[in-house]
Amino acid sequence: MDREAELAELHRLADRREPVLALLCGRRRVGKTFLLDHAWRGRRHFYFLAADTTAELNRQELLRELGGMVGEAIDTDPGNYPSWRTVFRLLADLANEPLVVVLDEFQYLMAKDDDIVSHLVAVWDRELSGRPLMLVLCGSEVATMERLEAGDSPLYGRWTWAARLRPFDYFDAAAMVPERGPREAALVYGIFGGTPRFLATIRPGEQLAERVIESVLSPRGEVHLQLDRIIEQEKGIREPAEYRALLAAIAAGKTELEEIVQATGLGDRANAVRRIAVLEQLELIERDRNFGAHEKTAWQHRIADLTVRFWYRFVQPNRSRLETGGLVGARQVWARRVEPLLNDYMGKVFERICREAFVRHHEAWGLAGPASWARWEGKDRNRRSIELDLVARLDDGHVLTGEAKWSSQPIASDVHTNLLRDLEDLGASGQGWARDALSPTKSAGHVYFSAAGFTDAFRERAAAASNIRLVSLADLYPSRRDARREVSR
Repeated sequence: MDREAELAELHRLADRREPVLALLCGRRRVGKTFLLDHAWRGRRHFYFLAADTTAELNRQELLRELGGMVGEAIDTDPGNYPSWRTVFRLLADLANEPLVVVLDEFQYLMAKDDDIVSHLVAVWDRELSGRPLMLVLCGSEVATMERLEAGDSPLYGRWTWAARLRPFDYFDAAAMVPERGPREAALVYGIFGGTPRFLATIRPGEQLAERVIESVLSPRGEVHLQLDRIIEQEKGIREPAEYRALLAAIAAGKTELEEIVQATGLGDRANAVRRIAVLEQLELIERDRNFGAHEKTAWQHRIADLTVRFWYRFVQPNRSRLETGGLVGARQVWARRVEPLLNDYMGKVFERICREAFVRHHEAWGLAGPASWARWEGKDRNRRSIELDLVARLDDGHVLTGEAKWSSQPIASDVHTNLLRDLEDLGASGQGWARDALSPTKSAGHVYFSAAGFTDAFRERAAAASNIRLVSLADLYPSRRDARREVSR
């Protein structure tokens, strides 16, 4: 599991030998508990996982578990610690030598009748000076945890470190299935996404089709069971059916707000906006619009989580057959409804992989980072339909354009010829960024990603040009040792 950056930062914080307050949040199953369980080896630490119960019962359980750590040397009888302030004082006393304390699922400790945050602030400000205590507050209710950073929170200005743990990108997801080749690693990412818990269900040597059938398609599969209740698992969400309806409508191609409202039957536009905002906060959906679009242009909403995207593309429409057919039915759905359409599904997934690859490898490729990145779809002034997979304004102001093709055949050089024609027509139609993309001084060149590689003729053309970059699927999955290897130019 690749969380080297977070692990290194936590190790540095734990070695500071001074009061450190850290915040970690993230959706369920992204690996928060795994990270915090493996970050403190060789260090004195105490980990407590709060339960969805009363603050009083959580406090009593914490003290009982703490007693198991300190033994009889210190009294941890819950009766002697009637408030969270007294508990934090005890933790401060225990920090006579470096101590890391992790309070996981911290949102369950934030009862209204016993304001744990105010108690923490009182002890932190007045009684912890110079003590080597690192206190990590962790939780899966992202909105609740992020409010602890807000300007009106009692803890504002006291955080030493704060982070939101997100699912893996395509590259780190592949590290969990190291025996898979590049194309299959991409398929794994398109189906299981970057959620470590889901990726961990894939066993070495197992056929991918069989794992998808048993874990995702089968109603008794581990991933299926998690995704079936993904909305209900988020505490505080009311009317989960409305959220599921929104996800289904967006997955079906209803991307603009008015289309979504009409498709879901929610009726109330404001109601839909509020619920969409919650889904965006959970990073289940995202929104974008054409590169260079006016700020008043309608947003296009899309499913952000790849596992959820696969669910609503292939599982949800086949629920009846899957529920009644057992594994036989799941295998039939795979053979008839999933496998024949998988390459079509992977088209947009591959665009996502290419974007993530550029963020990860652009320095090795000699290019500036992306300030903005989007597709472009529409018509030129002659009403000719044009679709570009990649338009980016880089940090140095240059414009990068290109295509991403999840194909079974090598890409020929006509893709470059067509792109140049499209840019010329768009520039003539008033798209200033398209003119920049062709300008010798404003263009960052053109990059082409292909899952099946490139023809020899295209490679020769690219080698003779200074502004064409070809990136194969194998280039997107270099070994760790060769991660900075230059791709074909």
